[in-house]
Order: sequence, then C-alpha cells, then structure tokens
Amino acid sequence: MAQYRMIAIDLDGTLLAPDGSVSPRSRAAVHKALSAGLLVCFATGRNWTESQMILDAVAHYDTAVFVGGAMVIDTKSQRTLHRMGMEPRLAQEVCAAIEAMGHAALALQDTDQAGVDYLASADRELNEATRQWMKATTATVRFVAGLSQHTHEHTIRVGLAAASAEVRRAEASLKQRFGERILCQGLCVPAYGVEVLEVFDPAVNKWKGVLHVAARHGIRPEQIVAIGDDVNDLPMIRQAGLGVAMGNARSEVRAAARLVIKSNQEDGLAEFLEELVERHLVEPERSPAESPLGA
Repeated sequence: MAQYRMIAIDLDGTLLAPDGSVSPRSRAAVHKALSAGLLVCFATGRNWTESQMILDAVAHYDTAVFVGGAMVIDTKSQRTLHRMGMEPRLAQEVCAAIEAMGHAALALQDTDQAGVDYLASADRELNEATRQWMKATTATVRFVAGLSQHTHEHTIRVGLAAASAEVRRAEASLKQRFGERILCQGLCVPAYGVEVLEVFDPAVNKWKGVLHVAARHGIRPEQIVAIGDDVNDLPMIRQAGLGVAMGNARSEVRAAARLVIKSNQEDGLAEFLEELVERHLVEPERSPAESPLGA
C-alpha cells in the first residue's frame, strides 16, 4: 500500500477551474484530504499577493511554495521561510534584453522587503496582457526608469507578459543569449487570457520548494504526491513519489506523469483527492489517536 503523507498542488490549471475559480467540490476535497491527515501544500508560479484570493477561497493557510519554488511562505503568519533571489547583475542583463525587444520588463520583488510586487520599466508602455494580469491579481507596481541599472536587491524573477507569439520569440531570444545562466519558461494563464515569460536563477524550481516544506515535517520524497499541468510543474511531477498530470496538462507534462486524471473543467483534482482518501492510500500526518479517521 502506498503511504503518501503530502500533496503538492499547483494552482492555475490544476486547483483552479478554467474561469479561475475554486469549485465547491475542489474546496471540499482539499479539506477532506486535510481531515484525513494529509499535508496539503500549494505550489504555484504566482507570488503571495497573486495567490491570496485563491487561498481565501479554499480557506487553507499553511506553508506554501510561491514564485515557482523561489519562495516558501507560512501563509498563516505570512512569514518567509525560504527565498532564492536572482543575482543582481543577471537581473540587470535580463531586464536590458527584454527592454531591447520593446517590452516592459517586470521584476518580481520580495513584496515584504520591497513594499511592492513588481518593478516595471518606466520607459516602456505596459501592454494589454500586462495590464490585465496586474488588474486580475491586484498586484502593486512601481515604475522604474532603467531597470537594467537597478540594484535588484529584492528581485526574485524577471519576465514579461504578452501575446503568445511575442512570448515565444522572447523566450527563444533569451535562451539563445543566456543559455544555462537562466531558467526561462513560458506559461499560459487561460483564466485571464494571459501568457507570461518567467526568468529565474537556474537553481529555482517547484520541487526544491516542496522539499523544503517536506523536510520541516519529516516527509520523504517518495511520500509526496505532486499534481500539475504546466512546464514549471515538471520537476515535482518527475521526482515525487506519485506524479500526477491534469487532463488539460501540456503534452510533455502528461508524458512525464505516472497518472493522468480528468481536466480542471471536470473537477479532476477533486475526484482524485476524494478517491485517494476513500481508498485509504494515505499515511496520516497526525498520530492515529489524533486522526479524525482514527486510523
């Protein structure tokens, strides 16, 4: 019998329905897993501000992985437990390259330290995709002239938001120029009709963030279930004890997973969590005496 103790759950395309909402069934399924003693850890490319409305909708506040693994935050106390920022010189160079393509560079900040979510190029107009994303997530922005010269002491990630074709062109250009110095990935957020390009330090990924959370609870990698749909979920899906892809996942994510479940339009996550608990393929995080199931 597989004894899973922790579930790492992506947000966009996984927990969230296509319209960006949390269905009542998904919310109930998360709480069913919690009642069974499982540790539920959200792992998202969003930052804390961009995720807050979702956490409120689920009503689950625990340690979670944000910004693709670059930050681990105790969402109950809003305390940062782990942070991996970009090397300032690298952030400057990537901002310069993005601005040279005609885009506004978006430097995601450690909000607690910087006081804002993003720094954006003051001398480049924000496109419709960027304005839509900022409005939808209520992210705060400070416009800075010459991000290529900024100190970037609190920069976690650099990127842009644009139409799909523009994101693809920018991704190819940055990968060619910077090679292994960066982790560069394009992600789609269908609920808002936005595509974003994210550039990190190459050591950053969701799996490392998930392992940071697991270590705090004495949980081994093989005891983790990881569920996602996009390329930034690949490290955790490949390396978890059970890697699960949504039915709406990208083809490379489905190929890497040991299990493919129904899509987010069909409440695939909720159905999977319900079955996981009902079949008792879990080892409670609490002791048997403390577990609501009593076993």
